[in-house]
Amino acid sequence: MRDVTGATARTAGRVGCVLFLVLAGAGRAHAQIRLELPEPLIPVREPPAWVVPGVPDTVWLLVEAGAAARAAGDDEREKALLKEAEAHARAALGGFEDDVGRRFALAVVLGLRADREGGRTKVRAADALHRELEAILALDPEHARARHLLGRLHAGVMRMNRITRWIATNLLGGDALKAATWDEAEHNLRFAEERAPEVAEHHLQLANLFRDTRRPEEALREVAHVLAIPVRTPLEEATRAEALQLQARLSGVGGPAAETSRGQGAKG
Repeated sequence: MRDVTGATARTAGRVGCVLFLVLAGAGRAHAQIRLELPEPLIPVREPPAWVVPGVPDTVWLLVEAGAAARAAGDDEREKALLKEAEAHARAALGGFEDDVGRRFALAVVLGLRADREGGRTKVRAADALHRELEAILALDPEHARARHLLGRLHAGVMRMNRITRWIATNLLGGDALKAATWDEAEHNLRFAEERAPEVAEHHLQLANLFRDTRRPEEALREVAHVLAIPVRTPLEEATRAEALQLQARLSGVGGPAAETSRGQGAKG
């Protein structure tokens, strides 16, 4: 059973949202966590579409707070919030290693950290994400959102140029990333988009793959799906903003040279 209550509070000259999350598990004592979030998250009253049963509230709230910080131009704050979200996700997993929802919460955070960080931290997060996804899919091979993250991971590796990919897989500990291919990326991203079409990010990442594999018409169709989905949270707002940018580039607003350059880099 889980209860979430919230109240606004004024701290450091700004209005924030203080939530008290009361978590209770079978045979476990109640634990209360005080979590202060920035003002943009006050309207967020329910989990976003990517949240599946078992994902702790602290995790998705920290993830959304990070997205709000990024939208405000504070990338370092987002990284700090994601690091904290990872700690909460790992703590929630203790004793529940077969709980797919809790494992997926950790996978989401690792995926975001792999996107946002650089260097060794980025590769380690990606490698940890791959291990987490293997565990999830061993428990539930049809887990659409996990398949999405796996496809996104493969696509991210394939977008690296050859030198960066070699360094990541041979020197920085990313051995699991060697298996990445465009075909596997597309297979998993398509699976997720078909099974969970209500998640805008599923359409966006498939659109990005179509862009990078020279299929702009298919990419634009997926972008249209993104823009048809209502936005409720900062992370969803970021997805929509990225979709609009991609739409502009594919439509020639940003100039064909830049888009051709992006495609060539992705194939390196």
